Amino acid sequence: MNLEGNKTALFKKLAEMPNDASNASKTKGIDLFGRTHPINQSIDIQKKYQLWLYFKTAMTTPSATTKGHDIYGNVFEGPNFATQDYLGLASNQSTKEVALQVTKEFGIHSGGAALAFGTHPYYLDFQREISDFWGVKSSIIYSTGWMAGYGVIKGLVKPWDHIIMDRLAHNCLQEGAKAATKNVHITEHLSEQAMINKLKEIRETDKENAILVVTESLFSMDSDTPDLALLQREAKKYQAFLLIDMAHDLGGVGKKGLGALENQNITDLSNVIVMGSGSKTLSSNIGFVGCNDEKVIEYLRYFSPPYMFSNVVAPPQCAVALHNLRIVRSEEGEKLREKVMNNAIYLRKELTSRGYEVIGNPSPIVILLTGDELVSRVVSRLMLNCGVVVNGIEFPIVPKGKARLRLQLQAIHTQEHLDIFVSRFDECYKQGKTIVKNFLVSATKESAKL
Repeated sequence: MNLEGNKTALFKKLAEMPNDASNASKTKGIDLFGRTHPINQSIDIQKKYQLWLYFKTAMTTPSATTKGHDIYGNVFEGPNFATQDYLGLASNQSTKEVALQVTKEFGIHSGGAALAFGTHPYYLDFQREISDFWGVKSSIIYSTGWMAGYGVIKGLVKPWDHIIMDRLAHNCLQEGAKAATKNVHITEHLSEQAMINKLKEIRETDKENAILVVTESLFSMDSDTPDLALLQREAKKYQAFLLIDMAHDLGGVGKKGLGALENQNITDLSNVIVMGSGSKTLSSNIGFVGCNDEKVIEYLRYFSPPYMFSNVVAPPQCAVALHNLRIVRSEEGEKLREKVMNNAIYLRKELTSRGYEVIGNPSPIVILLTGDELVSRVVSRLMLNCGVVVNGIEFPIVPKGKARLRLQLQAIHTQEHLDIFVSRFDECYKQGKTIVKNFLVSATKESAKL
């Protein structure tokens, strides 16, 4: 990484990049193609100095350690904290064997949508067993978690209905809400009182239309959880319903793997819809929605576009999800959850003891604040240079000045992996701060001469 050239202009451009990214989605103009070009200038500058770190490619299984390369051809190898596989089941030998066996038996294509001729035995078995695991009467399966979040909202909510949504709700939920109704009310993150106040306000003026409260059980950017029991009770009071996105804690958190539902002792799901994703703990691209009202699920089969108009999850993927769900529910799964939680607690303790800020609650997601966006990019680059794979997150995904590294732990990470991360991060963060500081001082002096 070489930060040379016209330092004043370069630093200014690098510092403005978060705004560039935010503004790019709001572009206007008659030239549909041309208006996409300005953001590419920002991307090109980051690429020039190898600070554009997206699209990393795995050359081996993205397990606890991995080998890969970035878009510049730089090869890296070492501990991997950038993969969503909380229980480490993607590299489990039995998981691989199931995928091979079902591929030989059924092939790699479902061949159609569920309403046509796309279903297969693994699809039906998973549908039944995920319902049983959740404790709901019926479930519907989507091809991805994103499609599940979008599809359940777009399928149920009508233009005259209302949605109350946490500001940090996942993109699939926000896009589904925007597609369903203009009556979308965004509340500050984890402000249950703001949601309750909005519930009361809407119901006092609209006694005829539905209200859906939307939140997550474990937010992946902050590793925190709302008071779901309170939200459910208040939703009932105002004849509203609660959608809980359980993508990040289902299977990976709680003694039984039922995440916040289990930890908050929520057993009454009469006004609750739950959704999940297999890409976090089940090592398969699959999404699912469950409800105790079977007629709701049957309705979604005909009025949820991503379900109606997409092919069913392929047999090998569905079989893998089913196999790993059974592991999640077993004694082995309980031990894996305990291991990944112990990893999280240990890593958080080691980082905070060195003065770093780790936010949220212990979970397979460890959020390590780095603050300044440019510092975060430089640190991420330096970490990759020394063989530690981790993803940096910055504005507009998170608030400006709150850039962070999002570590995604696996049960198969060893203490040695965690210690390597802490040691390398400590070195890279200090080095990164110095690089940016010196660069800023140099740019300021250069600017003063102009």
